[in-house]
Order: sequence, then C-alpha cells, then structure tokens
Amino acid sequence: MDTPDTANSAEEQAAYWFARLRADNASKGDQRRFKTWLEESPKHAEAYALQEEVWTAMQDSAVDDEIMAMRHNALSVSTTANNNSWLKYGAIAASLLVVVVSMVMLNPFVSLDSSGGTAPIDQLAQAETQSSPIYRTAIGQRSTVNLPDGSVVELNTDSLIQVNFGEEQRDLILLRGEALFDVAKDPSRPFVVEADGKLVTAIGTTFSVRRADDEVRVTLIEGIVTVDQDNSKTTDLGAVSKKQLRPGQQLVALGGQPFKINMINTDAVTSWKDGRLIFDNEPLGMIVQEVNRYSSRKLVVGDPTLSDMRVSGIFQVGSIDSFAVALEASFPVKNSARSGEGDIVLTWKE
Repeated sequence: MDTPDTANSAEEQAAYWFARLRADNASKGDQRRFKTWLEESPKHAEAYALQEEVWTAMQDSAVDDEIMAMRHNALSVSTTANNNSWLKYGAIAASLLVVVVSMVMLNPFVSLDSSGGTAPIDQLAQAETQSSPIYRTAIGQRSTVNLPDGSVVELNTDSLIQVNFGEEQRDLILLRGEALFDVAKDPSRPFVVEADGKLVTAIGTTFSVRRADDEVRVTLIEGIVTVDQDNSKTTDLGAVSKKQLRPGQQLVALGGQPFKINMINTDAVTSWKDGRLIFDNEPLGMIVQEVNRYSSRKLVVGDPTLSDMRVSGIFQVGSIDSFAVALEASFPVKNSARSGEGDIVLTWKE
C-alpha cells in the first residue's frame, strides 16, 4: 500500500492514514505525522472525511447480504498475503471503494441543496474505532455534531473540523470555516479548539470560532474562555499574549499580530445557526462577502463606489436572489444577472 510520500493523490494518502491509524502498532508519532499531513491542505481533510463517510456507510449497511459479500471478497486478499499487515489494511481500503459504488444503490444519506439546512450526510458517526473523526459542511450547508462528552458543535457553511478526544484531553482543530461550541463541563479535561495556531480553551461555556485565511475570530457567548498562541507554530513568541474573554467580547487574531478584543452583538454573530444574517449599518462590500459564503452563485459589486454604502437588515441565509431583490426594493441599487455565469451584478440605480 502506498505511503503518503509515494501516493499520487490525496485520496490515496487518506486511505493510507485511515488504515494506519487503525493498525495495532499505531503510535503517537503516527498521530503527529497524520496531524501535520492533515493541516497541509484542505484537500487532505476532505479526502480523509470521505474515508470516514464511507466507513460509516459500510457499518450502516453491514446487514445487507450483497454488501457483506463484496466486503468479504475485498478483505479475502489478506488471507493469502502471508499475514502481511499492510496488505490487510490495503484490503480494508479496497472494501471502502466497494462501498462507495454500493452507496449509490443504498442511498443511506439525505442529500441537500444550498438552501442552508442541516446536512445529515456530514454528520459522521462517532465510534470508538475512529481515532480522529472529521466533520464537514459544503457551501450553504449547516450541521450539528453531538460529541461523546455531551458537547455540541454547530458547523456553519463550508467548514471542516477534526475531533481528537482522549481520556485526558478534548482537542479539536478548526481546519476551515466557522463553528459554534456548546461545551459540557469537565474540569479534568479542558476543551481546546485550535485554529491557525490559536488555542481557545474552555471548560463549560458557549463560544464561536471563525477561521478565514490568516484571520481567526473568537466570540464568547457565555462563560469564560482563554485564547493563546500555539508556540510550536510560531517563531515570534512575543507577538501575542494570552487573553481571557468575557461574554459579549470578540477576539480578532490576524497572523502574528497582537490580539484585539472588541465588544460585539453576539446575536448577530451567531444568527446563521437560525438561518439568518443580521447586519447593522455595515458597508455593502463586506455584506456581499458574507452573503457569498452561503451560495455557489455569487453577488458581484459592479461599481466600486457602491461597496461603501451602509446597509441594515435581516436576510435569509443561502438565497442571494432574495437578498438582491430586497436590496433593490429598499436601497438605490439594481441587480442584473451576469450572462452565462449565473452571478448577480449590483450597480447604482440610474
């Protein structure tokens, strides 16, 4: 079976790690190398998440005689391979590919359009055999993840998160996007979310973390959290300092710059979980960027001077057509479809 160094694609590398982490001789060094590989590219996390999805589907479909027969045929390779453990795990990866084909027939998941509802296909099962499950949402989707300690994570649009729970720690990595955390109290195991080298630590509280490019925003809803820099990921140890947040505060971390803390409307920041976006006297250019996060079709500001126009309102998540219509009805703005691309261009009304 190819190693990450020799495999040609992210999917092959993901298959390697999925098998390696389930080997009897998997070590902490494997876990560290897996974490490094996972953070190298969002494509790695997506490929590994696919392995998780297929594994879950295989478990769900285990009662189907036809699927079981195909799995046994794939796994039979290991019985004639002189007890070679890596061929054994390669056969497991092969059985996953068998189930990918059968998933179309079984259709065990519910598909979803970009209207912004919950995405059952991304609610991967948490099982003891899964060492580091990954949860994801596509553009326009949201998902609720129930963690084994009783904590709840709500993923916003286009997000990826890895869960690393153990007897002594509750660690998560926000690889992309945004998540709202409702943390179950456990003083013996702090709840730590890492996002781009920033460590958010809580015991029992509610907070959100958003990661976009090299910016991380942490908003505290209730309780107390601390935010610190992961010193293993920076050479400038004096650039930032540990901060403690109180409810209603938002910390902004931009690269290695000092942390900034502002008071924030937490209802507006977390309104996406109810399918709404709330804006209060915000520039249209910023609003367009936010609305575009929830749709594969995009809004385009056709006149740069329009970006500075201030807008207030409550809008439905995921419907740029409704947003454009509401904008045209209440502001001196007109919208038109961009030919052949499906995007909507905003310009001043004449």
